[in-house]
Amino acid sequence: MKKIIFMFVFLATYQFVYALDKLAVLPIGGNGVDSATQETIYMLLTSKIGQYNTYDLVPSGDILTALAGQSCFEPACASEIGRQVNASKVVYGSLNRLGEKIIFQYSLIDVSTRATILSDEMTSTRVEDLDQVTLRVAASIVKQVPVKKTVEVGLVTEQETKETKTRKSVSSGGIDFGYLYPQKGYDGKQRIFVFDFRSLYEMQHVAVDALLGIREGISLNIGMLYLPSLKDYSPYAGVGIGFHAVAHNDAFDSNQNNQGKRSDGFEILMKGGLMAFRTYDFRVILNVEYSVTLNDYKDSGAVVTIGVMRSGKKVFGIF
Repeated sequence: MKKIIFMFVFLATYQFVYALDKLAVLPIGGNGVDSATQETIYMLLTSKIGQYNTYDLVPSGDILTALAGQSCFEPACASEIGRQVNASKVVYGSLNRLGEKIIFQYSLIDVSTRATILSDEMTSTRVEDLDQVTLRVAASIVKQVPVKKTVEVGLVTEQETKETKTRKSVSSGGIDFGYLYPQKGYDGKQRIFVFDFRSLYEMQHVAVDALLGIREGISLNIGMLYLPSLKDYSPYAGVGIGFHAVAHNDAFDSNQNNQGKRSDGFEILMKGGLMAFRTYDFRVILNVEYSVTLNDYKDSGAVVTIGVMRSGKKVFGIF
């Protein structure tokens, strides 16, 4: 007798302590999606939630009786239905078509406080993906996390594989050439021929340029330009930073006092010039720079170049 009483008390205590929260999943509504699809998604959603064994699901018949033929897609109404069926939480949702997209919107409500625990949405580009979307929504509800955190292998939708749209720049590439006029260093030379390969990524008033130059050695730099005009001809000014390995005559001469000096270093540039034909698919650029290389020779000088750039097509068979 004592054993029976003990078992009864134990089972009662276990059920009290480990009783699952009751969850009511309301029928799926929406616009632009047929009723058969809505009902299929509803059955799939309740089935998947039930497989987690996290909630005690309220039978759909009890929910339909409480609804009495009415629709319910707001927290106050959902909380009232939850109260009538003795549920602690309620889920309601809808499938809405927007063009080619189908948006599954859903919310999880606490019945006692009428507070929204979770509210999220997921988009499908086709009806065939709605099963995967529904599995992700079920996981989101059970785990009470945003749906984007429920992704796993086999449950990536077509919509999620699409590239995120970004604002576009006008990109172009080309060459320029001219002269470097040393102010200091460069073995005392008066004028040095330069040849550059340049790429430009151009917005309305701002452009980013990247350069690989043959400038008494190799120069690699990147800069930012400001273009005040949107017309065909615009002056510009900017700054740049990069790396310049300068070729000095005495770099490998052991008899010179400069042996051991570092001829390469970071490069700082001040830029200005004129960009022509901005509204066309090519550019002509007149560029003036002042370059300072942070090496042991303290090389610095002015660079004057002229060049042509073209977007998306080859320039002189090179780009």
